[in-house]
Formats: sequence, C-alpha cells, structure tokens
Amino acid sequence: MRALLYLLAYLPLPVLQALGKFAGWLLWVTGSSRKRVALLNLRRCMPELSEAERVRIARASLAHEFMTYVESPRLWIGPANGVKAQCREYRNVEALDRAYARGKGLLLLTLHMGAFEAAAIPMSGIYHVGKWYAMYKPQGGLIDELSTRGRCRFGGRPLAAQFGVRKAMLPALAQNEGLYYMPDHDPPPGSGVFAPFFGQQAHTPTLIPRVLRESGCAVVFMFGERLPNARGYVAHFIDAPDDLYQDDVLGSATAMNRCLEQMVRACPEQYWWGYKRFRRQPEGQPEFYAELKKR
Repeated sequence: MRALLYLLAYLPLPVLQALGKFAGWLLWVTGSSRKRVALLNLRRCMPELSEAERVRIARASLAHEFMTYVESPRLWIGPANGVKAQCREYRNVEALDRAYARGKGLLLLTLHMGAFEAAAIPMSGIYHVGKWYAMYKPQGGLIDELSTRGRCRFGGRPLAAQFGVRKAMLPALAQNEGLYYMPDHDPPPGSGVFAPFFGQQAHTPTLIPRVLRESGCAVVFMFGERLPNARGYVAHFIDAPDDLYQDDVLGSATAMNRCLEQMVRACPEQYWWGYKRFRRQPEGQPEFYAELKKR
C-alpha cells in the first residue's frame, strides 16, 4: 500500500485525473449505488434542471470524487513545489484578513466538493496571518499517518479531536488561530438540527453555531475549484453572512447551509452528490432514499 501511494504521489496531475475519471466511469456504467444516490439527490435538490443536465452533473460528480481520492497522495507527499504551484489563484483571500481582524479566531468552512485539500494544504504556507490547524480524529494506519503529515507539510498544524471537536476548537480560537472544518455531513443523533439544504431537510451539525456562540469567532467559507484539463485549482473565499452569527441555533445552521448551497451551485458537477446527505429525516417523515431499496 505504501508503495502504491508513493507511486500516485509522483504521477503527473493529468494522469491522476485520468485515473479518477476512469474510476468514476466504472461506477457509472456498472450502475453503482453512488450513481443511483447522485441521481436521486439531484432530482430532489435541483428539479429545475432537465433530466439530461442532471445526468451530466451526476456522472461528472463521480469522476470528481474519485479524482480527489487519487490526487490526495500527491498533495500529502508529492513534490512540494508542484503542489504549491497547482493552486493557481486565491480569490477574495482578503476575507481572511477581515475575519482575523475580529481577534477571536477563524473557522474556515468547506465541503466535500472539488479539490478542497488542494486549495487548503498549500494555503498554510502562503497565508501567514495566523496559524492554521487541521482538525482530525486519529484513526491509525498508513492513510492516517500520511494524511496528517501531508496536511501540515507547509506550516499547518494537526489538532486531534479524540476528546471532542468542540473542546479541541475553543482553546485555539481563543488564541486567534484558524481552524479548517467540513460541516457538510450527517452528525450523530442529538448533535444536529434539521435545516434546509437545497429545499430538503438536512440533519445539520449544531457544532458550528455552538462554537460561534461560545467563542465569538469569525467564519469564512471556502471551496477549491478543479480547473479543466488538469490546469490546477482555484481557491474561492466567501465572507459569512451576518445571520450566521445569530444566537438561534436553527437560524445559524440554516444560514450555514445556505452558504454551502451557494458554493455547490457555483460548480454543481464537482459536489459529491453520491453521498446520502439526507438519510436522516425528521420523525414521521418518509425515508428519503426508500425508493432505492426497491431496485
């Protein structure tokens, strides 16, 4: 496994992306569950699109997801200069200055879309206003070892959350440091509220609203766009709206999901539509993915 990961790390980006596209194509032609989930998510979340357009986006989504997987070793352990150079542009990076100026720390929120690590990993070696911490839960094994080392290779720091993500976040934010976190997941029962996302009820983590209320920190949203033809990546930074900082947890979670949706709509084919984002629904509501079980 180690030899394979090091081989991937030193392959040219066009080759890696071709491998990712091939893996996505295999999932598509074999009728995988991720294909079916992607099509159902798109049908419910973007009904305004034609069926042909939803099929195009779903197919591209599988390819982008697997491109992310095969690109990861390059980002973690590949040639440092190449990794830095592949992020071609940091758009609206001034949003970080405005956030840090509040003096209470910064949460950089991103999602499973495009090349999120390709934008974030080199950023810690380019943008030096504050220290950057990558949140992670120790898993052990080779992937954990390489990913933790790789995410910190340009000056970022690992921040283990084995005793709770919130407890790990608050001391760093109190020192006006920056934390990188991905809130687009279905949290465990009791750790979320149902907030709209693309017009659907999505079980959304309450962690971010709670941390905002306790720390007074600032938030910036970011996504990494993968450019066509292996030309690299662009990092997009977006200022958080005022209503994200409200005391009402549901209102804050709703504002967060609205910003995540805004980023997805910018590059819908790069979002991981194959993830069962809506698998948990409010009590009494029908199962979102029930129809997939009938096939």
